[in-house]
Amino acid sequence: MRIIKWLLGIILLLVVVVLVGGYVFLKTFDLNKYKSYAEKIVYEQTGRKLSVNGDASLGISLIPTLVINDISFSNPTWAKHPQMAEIGSLELKFSLLPLLKKQVVIDKAVLNNAKIYLETNNAGENSWTFAPVKAAAADKTTFYSDGWLISSANAAETAEATPAVLTMLTDIVAREVAVNNSEVQYLAAGSDPLGLKINSLSFSTEGMDQPMNISWDLVFNDMKITGKGNTGSLAGLFDAAAPWPLNVEATAANVKATLQAELYDLMNDLHADFDINLYNPAGNFNAPETTLIASGNADLKKVSLEISTLNVVNNVITGTLSADIAGKVPYVAADLNSAQVDLRSFNSESPTAFVLPALISSAHASELVPDEAVPYELLKTVNGDFKIGIAKLVVNDAVTVDNLSLTAALNNGVLKINPLRLQFGEGTADIAAELNAGSRSLTLKADTDNLLLQSLHKEFQIENSADFGIASGGKSKIFADLKGSGATYRALVDSLSGQIIVAVDEATVQTGKLSFLTNSFVSQLLSVLNIDTKKVDTVSMKCAVVRADIENGNISFPKGIAVDSNKLSIVSGGTVNLRNDQLKLSLNAYRSGIADISIMQAVSNLVEIGGTLQSPKISLDKSGALKTIAGVAAGAAYAGADMLLDRDPAPCHTALKGTAYQNMFPASSSVSGAAQNAYRDAAGAVGNTVNDAKDQVKALEQNARQLIKNLLK
Repeated sequence: MRIIKWLLGIILLLVVVVLVGGYVFLKTFDLNKYKSYAEKIVYEQTGRKLSVNGDASLGISLIPTLVINDISFSNPTWAKHPQMAEIGSLELKFSLLPLLKKQVVIDKAVLNNAKIYLETNNAGENSWTFAPVKAAAADKTTFYSDGWLISSANAAETAEATPAVLTMLTDIVAREVAVNNSEVQYLAAGSDPLGLKINSLSFSTEGMDQPMNISWDLVFNDMKITGKGNTGSLAGLFDAAAPWPLNVEATAANVKATLQAELYDLMNDLHADFDINLYNPAGNFNAPETTLIASGNADLKKVSLEISTLNVVNNVITGTLSADIAGKVPYVAADLNSAQVDLRSFNSESPTAFVLPALISSAHASELVPDEAVPYELLKTVNGDFKIGIAKLVVNDAVTVDNLSLTAALNNGVLKINPLRLQFGEGTADIAAELNAGSRSLTLKADTDNLLLQSLHKEFQIENSADFGIASGGKSKIFADLKGSGATYRALVDSLSGQIIVAVDEATVQTGKLSFLTNSFVSQLLSVLNIDTKKVDTVSMKCAVVRADIENGNISFPKGIAVDSNKLSIVSGGTVNLRNDQLKLSLNAYRSGIADISIMQAVSNLVEIGGTLQSPKISLDKSGALKTIAGVAAGAAYAGADMLLDRDPAPCHTALKGTAYQNMFPASSSVSGAAQNAYRDAAGAVGNTVNDAKDQVKALEQNARQLIKNLLK
């Protein structure tokens, strides 16, 4: 028991001696006398000027603390900012016991209110590479003649392998370094400066050759970045040949990332190999749930990625991606592929998908196209080459595209897509487009081959006897050649010029319920035309054409809408003004044969479509209706002759006349011409009969006017 008390007494005495001795030593030590000497050593080791403008003071406690205020460290003469570092204060917390042995062990170094300026120039030089003015001294001479503060006793052992500045720091390196409330600015040659705010940053290690633990709380471009991890040793920073490991977990703007990397030549020509895993939760950045797993390499000028998995709402993409930021305009190259992309997963109703902005915000003429600026300037922010391949693209429940491949180039504000190829409706489509930021213009060309109408959209497919759909045939052609210019989406549409053609060859149509057109304008139009799809099981369609000629926002249909079948032929012509969205179309429906033509059947063949694109209105062609009603009242033969006199026996050929596809459908035959002549003779005979009974005709016309009024009520 007495031995234990004796040992405790000795230990207590030693602690008191250490504390008292350390206190006396630090209290009587004046570091301000050695500021110039410290500045001289730093200059010799780095070739830069260190200025200690404030006083150095020691705080005495159980943890002795040295505080140095107002420190600056110069940049190279070529740098735009004269100082590489401006430090408000530097706190050094020492271990007390080593001080009694004349050894300096810094437990913690804290930099407060620091501003760091890093720069590169056009010659490839950087501001953080140092050039010692002369070699470090080989003896122990330092602040004190007996050489305890900065010992270089091991310089001979490390001079060849370790930089002199590192040798100087070997015995005084802090076990922990913290940076608080500071800023870092990076200025690359020819680029705008990048700024980083440091709320807190800490490094800790057990020695120069030991790994470091790091943590940070930063703000970059208003984006908060936090994280932690471990790195290689401080000594390893200066070994250009050996890899310097970096393993971290970070969160930035709710995006979580893990990074395992090996960095090389950090102090001169930084480059790295790495593996990365990123996760973005649904809705963050107004984007879907996304996971990226990739490996790559990078330096200060270029980053290259090998993407093993890019999962965007269960749409998996693989490929390569690289970015070169050495020039004034970054260059990006991408080659991406996917087995399937399902656009339904990006529906705003899905909790894991895009929250898409409203397509329509404002429009001066139509709600179909927004009057918002086209972001042309974005095309000038990057150059690049892009290749995208998608084996299956699901557009919606009714439309699927196969083997989509896109090749695009973006250079100096000009985006060229050539080609965009895809298999669609069992056929192929080739699309080329150009968007030019300089001229604020758009050009688009599209051509297809061997499309089947029933394969274009699910609603054209027959599942049961009550469905409307294509039973057979249906081979189709789509062609577009458009150009326009303007600062807004609306202006682009208003200025469009070119041509659009849709042509469908022979097909057998099952006339069931048009479920996807129920309560639509088309169903209303069928009703006005007295076309009841329930009365006939099938219709043999000879052809169908939509031909639109566009000039400065005005669409002309020169008898450009035609449907020809064994039961009914429909021909329409007129205009659509894209600038004010006004419609002015005439539509004539001709039934086969002239038997049993009533007044309602006759009048229904003379339809006008007016109003606007978003609110079309159906009305009657009054002038034609008067003549038709009078003819019907005079006799079905007259009405039939008059109606069939105007009927085009080859409406699809007529609709395509003057285009590259004018021979897609045959012109009228000589038999048809003879029939037309017969109808003209019949019409003439009926006309003479009517002229002989003028009073009767006047009465009929008066009755017709009244009937039209009643129909239009």
